[in-house]
Amino acid sequence: QEGCLDVQRDSVYGAAIALPQVARSAGWPATLVYVVIRTYSNLIFNIVLQVFLMSMIGKEQIIMYPFAGQMHLCDMASSIIQCPDGPNCIGPGGTNYDNPGRLYDYTTWSTRVWIRAGLGSLFPDFDKETLDSVFDPGEYGLESWWCRAACVMLFMMAVADDLTDTISLYNMLWKLPTAEESWMIFDSDKVEEVKDTQNGTLEAVTFRLAGMPMHWKLITAIVVVIPKSILWLALVLGGVQYLMETAGIIDVIVNAMALTFVLQLDETIFARLTTKITVEIMARLEEMPMYDTREEADATEQEALAKHFQEETGFAAFMRKSMLLVPKRALKILVLQAIFTGLYYWRNCDRLEDGSLVSKEMFLPSDISYKPVELMFGVAPPSGPEPFWAMPKPPKGLEFES
Repeated sequence: QEGCLDVQRDSVYGAAIALPQVARSAGWPATLVYVVIRTYSNLIFNIVLQVFLMSMIGKEQIIMYPFAGQMHLCDMASSIIQCPDGPNCIGPGGTNYDNPGRLYDYTTWSTRVWIRAGLGSLFPDFDKETLDSVFDPGEYGLESWWCRAACVMLFMMAVADDLTDTISLYNMLWKLPTAEESWMIFDSDKVEEVKDTQNGTLEAVTFRLAGMPMHWKLITAIVVVIPKSILWLALVLGGVQYLMETAGIIDVIVNAMALTFVLQLDETIFARLTTKITVEIMARLEEMPMYDTREEADATEQEALAKHFQEETGFAAFMRKSMLLVPKRALKILVLQAIFTGLYYWRNCDRLEDGSLVSKEMFLPSDISYKPVELMFGVAPPSGPEPFWAMPKPPKGLEFES
């Protein structure tokens, strides 16, 4: 088998996997017992903090946005260069994006709409057409579809690596021997050699990945790997939703970078809150190779050279290696982006006959109690029977698809 089994060296997740096994291998000495307790405390703190932050992102989107009167952005104004006759040219106010000067973010647009409503109350003698000619509030819409797509891709680049790390943890638990093997080896022959060094006899100790008893595999899966997977899914769902709802160019770029901070909290907590013992053990922890190099080591120089020419030269070799041209990571990122972007459109948008993607009807939540799991996964709370906003009826010929 190719590759090695390993854990993240700079994360509370990796520490929560390795430290209990090191302590078990050493016979549970008091120092390592307390280090393990500290490690699990950091893990719990990380999970609680990530859940809280992601539930707050969800609360902003599914509770606070509706109470602010905000509808879903979808693709409104994404084709403004083709307006007034192209798709996505009708804004949430029911008017056409006939020029970019009428395009605003939601805060600016809603303020201008409120001012116009106030002017209508102050001057009731003005009819709507006269008032609109005096004060045009413009429309709310997307400043750049391509910039938003690029920022979602950048965000997916960041989270794709974390998905790879999570999958590798499942792979590690599956392939590690189910046995009480030692994760540390003491080489007594090196004691005299290293006793005068900076780390003393600690240099004679080797930390390595090894077999893990079945009950520890189950504990690791339940406490570490499954929560990590759930948090990853929640962050991607909430992050893509948040970026897709960001209209401004600068805002979407900044938000794409800021969202990855939540995903990197486990590394930040490890760097700031773990003990020096933990850092030292994780830095020296050796991976478990899943390949055998004895055949190559025993081969003569002539045999190794012949094997090299056989595997690396000639038409057949080039055909075998042609898959190296396929950018597998890039394809994975694009597939993830397509899945989660498509999910956003499916949950929040309606399609017009001309291809326009506009927001579904918006309802005010009737329950605003704090439910972290539902909020972090974007599950909308119960809502009132009547929508507070619906897409204005489009011009004839642009009816909604059923």
